[in-house]
Amino acid sequence: MRKMILGIIGLILVMGVAAFWLLPETEMTESSTAEHQFAVEVPMQRVRKILVRTNAVKKIVAMANAELESQKWLDMDFDAKRPILDQDWKVDGQGELKIVIHDAYLGEVPLTLTQDVAVEKNRLNVTCVSTSNSGPIQEYRSSMVLTPDANGDAEFQSSLALQIKTTANLLNRQIVSSNIRNSAMKALEQQEQAIREVVSAQDGKLIILPDGVGE
Repeated sequence: MRKMILGIIGLILVMGVAAFWLLPETEMTESSTAEHQFAVEVPMQRVRKILVRTNAVKKIVAMANAELESQKWLDMDFDAKRPILDQDWKVDGQGELKIVIHDAYLGEVPLTLTQDVAVEKNRLNVTCVSTSNSGPIQEYRSSMVLTPDANGDAEFQSSLALQIKTTANLLNRQIVSSNIRNSAMKALEQQEQAIREVVSAQDGKLIILPDGVGE
């Protein structure tokens, strides 16, 4: 009798698992937005130079489970000479990033981003916006603002907005929805970690800039 009961229970479990996988999946669109603030105890102007003049983008992207395929500046003039006494200098530019996001749930997702950069002595502002829908990622919009805090150290304000289109069945819909809603904050936390590692890697090194830029 006991073996029969255990057999029936086992059959029910198998049927339940089978029913779970056989449930039809339907499309769903979920948004994820987050804002994040953190400080790095390094002078803001030094951090700005590190992010602008080193290969920081590739390293930061890689820390967020993505791979930088290409980066090109569409309109940027970092090397233009400026008067030494000009304290109000500003460099504006626009670039294009091609990345591939590696996600355990979404798989490999190629994404093309337009990157707008505004560099000033006491401010760095970077925004990235997806130029077209790419697979499950319907919208990608990020911003990062670097300014000095009260002590002159680097203070970051970052934000990320995602819209993801995917499929899920009735039983795992809530899990999928929760994972997507939490994805923006996780990405910003990974970005913070990457920035800290990039800055730390330059500790004690002399950063050489083109004449007249960013001094």
